[in-house]
Amino acid sequence: MSLQFLKIKRKIRFETILKCSAVSLSLGILVSSILIIIYKSLGLEYNLLYFILIGLGVFIVFDIVLFLIFNPSDVKVAKRIDKQLNLKEKIHTMVEYEDKNGPLVGLQRKDAEDKLASISIKKFKMKFSYYLLILPLMALAVCATSIIIKAKEPQQPPIEEPISGDPYAILQIRIIIREVEANNVLMPAAKEAFVSHLEELIDNVNVENVTRNQEVSFVNQTITEVSNSSSRVNSIDEIILALKNSNNEDMHALGIAISEYSAETMNSSLDTIRAYLVHASPSERRRRLEEYNVEGFDLITNERLEATDEMNVFFVNLQKNLTTAIESQTYNDDILQVIETAKSDLEAVVIKQKETLVVANYIEQSLIEIFQLPNNDETPVNPAPPIGGVGDETTGEGNGGGGGSGDIIFAGDDLFYDPDGGLLPYYEVISKYMTYIDGLIADGVIDEELRGYYVEYFNSLYNAKKES
Repeated sequence: MSLQFLKIKRKIRFETILKCSAVSLSLGILVSSILIIIYKSLGLEYNLLYFILIGLGVFIVFDIVLFLIFNPSDVKVAKRIDKQLNLKEKIHTMVEYEDKNGPLVGLQRKDAEDKLASISIKKFKMKFSYYLLILPLMALAVCATSIIIKAKEPQQPPIEEPISGDPYAILQIRIIIREVEANNVLMPAAKEAFVSHLEELIDNVNVENVTRNQEVSFVNQTITEVSNSSSRVNSIDEIILALKNSNNEDMHALGIAISEYSAETMNSSLDTIRAYLVHASPSERRRRLEEYNVEGFDLITNERLEATDEMNVFFVNLQKNLTTAIESQTYNDDILQVIETAKSDLEAVVIKQKETLVVANYIEQSLIEIFQLPNNDETPVNPAPPIGGVGDETTGEGNGGGGGSGDIIFAGDDLFYDPDGGLLPYYEVISKYMTYIDGLIADGVIDEELRGYYVEYFNSLYNAKKES
């Protein structure tokens, strides 16, 4: 190959290197600039050195790849010379027949070399397309944008300032604990569980550096535990459901009576059972009791209830006592005695179990108000009333005492069951608890600031009583 051809080839190769480098450098700047714009727009932290290294890496990789693709071969150089100098494929033919010998080949090669020798290297100019400027200009524009654009302020998560235990909240929880402990109607197991959960809540929130989220989490956990404890020691809903599902008419009626929490209705249902067992022959009595066992008592014991649950214990004892009475010589008197005893026992158990539900609801509503948690009820709930005994409840206003809204309206028929005084007029119960609150205020247990809250609440009860 002639020396002149090699010189032109080196010039074309240099041109290729310049083109590949320009494209690769533009791509490197473009990639780095786009990444900087993205990070600035999202407010993310970044290190400029990393983006420079990324751009440098893109430049090196693409520069090598493009050069390997576009590196000019002898044939490409020959075609380029023929086209640019209008030599009518003389150089291309010379390159194609470089390895061949012959008279004609020798003449053609001599003619081509003479043509090349007559050409000045300076006249062979490098070719650069205007289109080659598009990518560098675009890269420079994006690079300028990445420099000009302001970084978005990084969104830091809000810093939640730690708080210490709220003395007001702790005081109110201690008041609830004293009320629960003073309740003589509440089931012992429920009382112990409720007090334990509330004391644990005090331990959790009455420390330094408790955040609001932690406080809310502790309160929600306590509400859940109170509800679960109430369910574990309280079978009234399950037993009512079991009795209502009974095919025996008398047991079904007893389930309805218990669900109404009416002592009169429960006593009437128990009298019906007594009459059905008494007025029959000895063999018929045993058969009828077996009906109650299969279609009533067995349904209750099959509910997998807690063995120590007071409602469950009552029905187990009733079943056993009725069986013993029927087998006795004076079965009529014995059955009568069993039923009479069952009347008072059932009323006491229902009151205890219902009181457990009421107290659990009272604790929940009180904690929601104390810690200002969102209430999930669809309608606003009036302040939770003080814990007391349970009488006949209704679910509407204007029932002779206690206005308001919610799941339970206390003492719907003017009379209220009080564990210490039996059935009392509703206004006497209100006065009793108002006196209790006044005593706490006088002893300094309740702040004077809270007195207005309690006065307003009890006044609303009196007003509801007067308007009924």
